[in-house]
Amino acid sequence: MVLPVEPEFRDDSSSVQLVAAVRQLVGHGLVVEGGDLTPADRDLLLEEELSLGNVVPARRREFRAGRFYARQALQGLGAGGSVVPIGDNRAPVWPTAIVGSISHTRNLCVVAVGSSTEFLGVGIDIEEDSPLSCELARLVSDAAELEGREEIERGLGCDLPKLLFVIKEAFYKMYFPLTGRFLAFHDVRIELDVEKHAAKARIVPSKRLAAIDSRCFEGRFGSSDGTLFSCFELSAR
Repeated sequence: MVLPVEPEFRDDSSSVQLVAAVRQLVGHGLVVEGGDLTPADRDLLLEEELSLGNVVPARRREFRAGRFYARQALQGLGAGGSVVPIGDNRAPVWPTAIVGSISHTRNLCVVAVGSSTEFLGVGIDIEEDSPLSCELARLVSDAAELEGREEIERGLGCDLPKLLFVIKEAFYKMYFPLTGRFLAFHDVRIELDVEKHAAKARIVPSKRLAAIDSRCFEGRFGSSDGTLFSCFELSAR
């Protein structure tokens, strides 16, 4: 999935507000930690370092901060010293009996983790609240999802295609570890409840996805000081 370019750095209060807002959004039982990328100067555990490989400095900075906040979140589940390397699909490999998700912009990072006895999966995404180009908007959304765009954007104060991007990314981060299925943006249809800041995600039937999951998955979304965020979790109960 294509990530749009993000604007420049904001002050530290943005990270505090964002983490607080995400904590209010997620389901009971999930542990959320995060902040700016200051922890990027901390060393990784050896297995994590090896799994990262040879990457550009910006990617290493994001990765280090993500693992720092991941260990903070895991501490809340009694697994603070755990290693969180990258798997073959480039997603985090969480400790046994734990599910989680990591997301970051150039300057901020948020991690959510939970026990697999409580949750089958969790997905979180954060993005800068900057409009998508027309080309990216067409890639991310379809006509049905953009119906009533002007009214929705007035009510929420954000770019609708960018919000759909964030919601679909969060859904994918929850869905892929459960199924191993790669999804394009148009494989997922989003229905918004603007007043409740809620979203329903469904897989769009197609020849390629003819026998895929027909369930409706419910998530939530919000914004904090110029950052959009969304979370999906699937209960184990």
